[in-house]
Amino acid sequence: MPDVKVFIDTNVLLYTRQNQITEKVTRAEEWLVLLVESGCACINLQVLNEMTNVLLRKRNDLTALEIFDAVDELLALGAPPITKETIFRARELRLRFSYSWWDCLLLASALELGCKFFLSEDMHDGHDIDGLTIINPFMRTPSEILARY
Repeated sequence: MPDVKVFIDTNVLLYTRQNQITEKVTRAEEWLVLLVESGCACINLQVLNEMTNVLLRKRNDLTALEIFDAVDELLALGAPPITKETIFRARELRLRFSYSWWDCLLLASALELGCKFFLSEDMHDGHDIDGLTIINPFMRTPSEILARY
């Protein structure tokens, strides 16, 4: 599946850092492993910062240093910053689709990175935005989406 980039939303990554096993945890891990092993996974600094914020607030069983280390493991998936161009694109997306501002920033970043898919449970599954298709990882399997690439 070369040349297919998949932007991973913070909510999917957070499932992989839960301390109990659920169906969503298992599915999120399945997606993450496949995307990382195939070199398709993309994120940005906003995702890393959102993840850090949530883990610091909710994972009292981990020290801040453990959380920072866990987030740093994801740096290999990408860490491009948000630019003014990203902001302008996010504004346009917000006006067109009414997703939350933070989601629009991530969508704009995914478009800038040339992603084909955007993995998130927070937005409309199957919605195509300028060639970027939103995929709910808990409604579809990786093979269902990526087998043709």
